[in-house]
Amino acid sequence: MINSNLVEIVTAQLGAVKLLVSRIENAASGKLVEMILQADRIFVTGQGRSGLVAQCFATRLAQMGLNVHIPGLATCQRIEKPDLLIAISCSGTTMTTIEFAQTSRNTEAKVAVVTALGKSTLAALADHIVLIPSNDRDIRNQCKYIVGPNNNTLFEEAALLYVDAVVCILLERKGISENIISQRHTNLE
Repeated sequence: MINSNLVEIVTAQLGAVKLLVSRIENAASGKLVEMILQADRIFVTGQGRSGLVAQCFATRLAQMGLNVHIPGLATCQRIEKPDLLIAISCSGTTMTTIEFAQTSRNTEAKVAVVTALGKSTLAALADHIVLIPSNDRDIRNQCKYIVGPNNNTLFEEAALLYVDAVVCILLERKGISENIISQRHTNLE
């Protein structure tokens, strides 16, 4: 009985994520890819579960050979004008993420935001927004296994798949073999 319920829940979540990802604008994704390619350094941030997605994204970007930093870590460098901050936040109201975006704006670095809410404090600081609209009413109605405000679990699941897709596009655009990811994978674990 438990396996049946588990499969039902996962199947429903996968369907909701598929619907959600289908609503992400290709043009917005294309612009994010261009911003990444043009940046001297990339800083990727988020808090909580969005922060875990941000760390996954930063890891893959670093494995591609890009100059990537995670704000808040001791090894994080100073952000400057030719750099890019990518902030991931479902609500766009997380204070630490907002503060990082404000600091980035103050240095004239570019700010790209991946969020569920295009009208938020964080979104207002962005040069570019990628909207993952997990809070759309019809998505809320279709997914009966909702966890967290603004469907943030659904947002985070979609965001992880989204950033992995961005990595695939970047690999293709830069002409980098996927083998390079394996070659640069840490051996200190």
